Amino acid sequence: MDLDAVADELYGLSPGEFTAARDERAKSARAAGDRTLADQIRRLRRPTQAAWASNLLVREQPEEVQRLLQLGEALRQAHKDLDGQQLRELSAQQHQLTFALARQAGELTAQAGQRISDATRQEVQDTLHAVLADPEAA
Repeated sequence: MDLDAVADELYGLSPGEFTAARDERAKSARAAGDRTLADQIRRLRRPTQAAWASNLLVREQPEEVQRLLQLGEALRQAHKDLDGQQLRELSAQQHQLTFALARQAGELTAQAGQRISDATRQEVQDTLHAVLADPEAA
């Protein structure tokens, strides 16, 4: 058991399941004699609804997320090149794609048994915009 594997598992759960599962993984690590890992696991924070929805989108729709990453690269290049025509075209695609992906995230959370609010869906869309602008966020 390592932190990355545990974090990947935990952040795949709904926020309501997160804390109990996190505490159980920390307890298991401590029982196995790995206090450092147990402490690291215990420090993992429950995701917000928007973070959970975004994670679910990445896990369930990787090809769509890849389209977003490619669009982000193209937008950054168009900014770098000062290509106004390309920026206008890509900007329109940006709005359409982030809206569609945020909607898909809402559908995925509903299928997982938890509907998200319009405000949370907007937070997801804001996260997707951040991914377009910042390679580190991507």
